[in-house]
Amino acid sequence: MSETAREPGNDARSGGSPEPGNEVRGGGRRVSRRGLLSAAGAAGLTGLGAGAVGGYASAAALGAGTDEGSALASVRARSGPEAGRPPALRVPTPAHVQVLAVDVRGEEAADVRASAREVLDVWHGEAAALHERGLAAVDEGAPSEGLRPASLGVTVGLGGSLLERAGLADRRPPHLEDLPEFGADDLEPAWCGGDLMLHVGAEDPVVVSSAVEYLLRRAGDRVRVRWALPGFQRSPVTAEDHTATPRNLMGSVDGTVNPEPTEPLFDSQVLAAHPEGALAWMDGGSYVVVRRIRMLLDDWFALETGEREAVIGRRLSDGAPLGGEGEDDRPDLAARDDDGEPVIPRRAHVRLASPESTLGARMLRRGFNFDLGWDTGGRRQAGLLFTAWQADPRSGFTAVQTSLDEGADALNEFIRHEGSAVFAVPPVPESGSGLAGTLL
Repeated sequence: MSETAREPGNDARSGGSPEPGNEVRGGGRRVSRRGLLSAAGAAGLTGLGAGAVGGYASAAALGAGTDEGSALASVRARSGPEAGRPPALRVPTPAHVQVLAVDVRGEEAADVRASAREVLDVWHGEAAALHERGLAAVDEGAPSEGLRPASLGVTVGLGGSLLERAGLADRRPPHLEDLPEFGADDLEPAWCGGDLMLHVGAEDPVVVSSAVEYLLRRAGDRVRVRWALPGFQRSPVTAEDHTATPRNLMGSVDGTVNPEPTEPLFDSQVLAAHPEGALAWMDGGSYVVVRRIRMLLDDWFALETGEREAVIGRRLSDGAPLGGEGEDDRPDLAARDDDGEPVIPRRAHVRLASPESTLGARMLRRGFNFDLGWDTGGRRQAGLLFTAWQADPRSGFTAVQTSLDEGADALNEFIRHEGSAVFAVPPVPESGSGLAGTLL
C-alpha cells in the first residue's frame, strides 16, 4: 500500500492427469510451438524460453459486437502485452485474480529439478490450450461452461527456494534474496514463500477458479499447494468511470503514481537487467513481491473522515493530496498550514512513500482486495492482495517499506502484513526453448 504505484495499492489433486513428457498435450491435443503462438498471439505470450518462466495471455476478446463506447470495451478488446512482459502486467487490470504458491515435491536436487521441469512443461502446454480453445473445450464439464474467455491470463514465477532446492544456488540473482523484517510484519509462515507462483487473472471469478483447478490438476502430485489467496477489484460494469483509480476496502483511492508501460523509464524501473552469464535467464524479466495485508477495518472506520485523510495524506472524496486540487497533483511536502504544521502530516503514508523519501524508488503495483469473512475468533479476514513488480526489490519494495518503517507510517496502525513472498518472472524471447529451458 504505497504511493509508488497507481493500482492498489493442500495438496494438488492428481485427477488422473497424464504423466508430463516432452510432448505437451491439452485436452488430448498436442500443442505445437506454432499453435501456441497463434493461440495467444506473439504480442500476448510470455512464457519460458532459454530457461525462463513467464506467463500466457489470451488474445481472445470477451465477445464480439461490443459497443466500443461501453465500459466493457477496453477489457473485451484486451490482448496480451508485448513479448517479454507477463499477463499480470496487462492493462486494464482484470477484475479477479488468484495468486498461489506451490512447493515442488522431491528430496534430492535432481528430483526437484525434474519435477519442476515437468510441471512447467505441462502448464506451458495447458495454458496454450486454454487460450486457443477455452477451458470448457479443454476440460469437459468445467464450471466455466458457457462463459467467454474473460481475458484469462496465466503468469508463472520462480521462488528462491526452488533454485536452492534444485541445486541452482549459483543461478539465484541477489535481487531474489529474502526480504528483511519490517515493523508492520505479523507474518504467518504458512502464508509465506513457495517454490513456484501461479498468478491467474480474468474478468470472471468462475473462469479464474476453474483455470486454477485445472492447472493444479494437470500438475498432479508433483506439487503441493503452500498458500493461495483470491483477489478482486471493482467491475467495469458497475463503475461510473471505469478509467478511474480503484478504491481499496478502506475506501481510499489506492495508488496514484505508477510507472506506465509507455513511459521511457518503465523498462529500467520494472524490467530486470541481467546480461551476465549465470543470471542471463532473468534478463528482461521482472521481480514480484506478493504481500497479504490484512486491514483492521473496525479500527479504521472508527476514525473521523479527517483523521483517515491525515493517515493517508489524501482526500477520501477524490484522492487528491491534502492541499492539492486533483488526484494527479504532485503532493506538496513543503506546504505548511497557518500554524506552521505540514499540510501533509509528518507520518502520512503519502509523505513517507514518496520518491523524495525513498531515493526515487518506484515499482509497478497491481493490487486486489480480498475478503474471506471472519475467522473463528471473530476477526475480519479482509485486506489487500498486494503485488509489486520491479527491476530490483532491494531498491523498490524494500526501499519503500523501510521508509515507512523508519518514519513510523501512521497507516501501520491499521494494517498487518501477514503473508510475504518474492518470485522471479523471467521473459520469453521471441524464439526460445520450452518451459524448463536451460535453467532446469
